[in-house]
Amino acid sequence: MHRNNANLNFGLYLYIAKWCRQSLLSLLPCFVFILLLLIMPGCKAQENTMKQKNAQVFLIFQKTPCFGICPSYEATIYENGSITYVGWEHVPLKDTVELHLSAPEVKSLQEEVKQLNYSELQDAYLTQWSDMPSTYSTFYANGKEVKRVKHQEGGPEKLLQFQEHLHKRIMDLVEAEAIRRLPKE
Repeated sequence: MHRNNANLNFGLYLYIAKWCRQSLLSLLPCFVFILLLLIMPGCKAQENTMKQKNAQVFLIFQKTPCFGICPSYEATIYENGSITYVGWEHVPLKDTVELHLSAPEVKSLQEEVKQLNYSELQDAYLTQWSDMPSTYSTFYANGKEVKRVKHQEGGPEKLLQFQEHLHKRIMDLVEAEAIRRLPKE
């Protein structure tokens, strides 16, 4: 993704450079314009990084694709409630967006994780079928990964309920963002 942006920006810079050579008087405005083009793409990324800089990763929840219409996405959830969502297939938003859980929702999620007792879960609950999607739940403590569970089939009921509830919570946030992005009439 970054490589495509770099190629597009490089082509734009070449076009601007040719235009600027036509008139020496326009050299200073061109230089300022090119400088702004270089600085602007990094502003949004820096803003998002700053928001999450003080927050540590709490949980990464990922659903992988299948040959059908399985939703596939990744949600990185931070201790402060911010979520970096990347939607891939069969989801309301195929994009990278920043979402947020309220303080009560964060507290509720932390309690659910505590009740799940993830340290006692197996590392994998696999199936023999090749087309089954996987759900990865990666748990963190003090910003460090402590447990990763790959789930395809079976497993304890508390894991299934946790995954279903978290998936629904994330999809509710994503759907709200998708509706917010709709054109206003």
